[in-house]
Amino acid sequence: MRQIDESLRHVYREIANDDVPDRFKDLLERLKEQDTPNEK
Repeated sequence: MRQIDESLRHVYREIANDDVPDRFKDLLERLKEQDTPNEK
């Protein structure tokens, strides 16, 4: 049980430290632009 716990924690730490892919950053930026009211 302890080995499983340690393995899961290790995998989680690796994933949590990964950068967000550029395509997701672009998508988030487009969603923010749609959410922001147009200023005239």
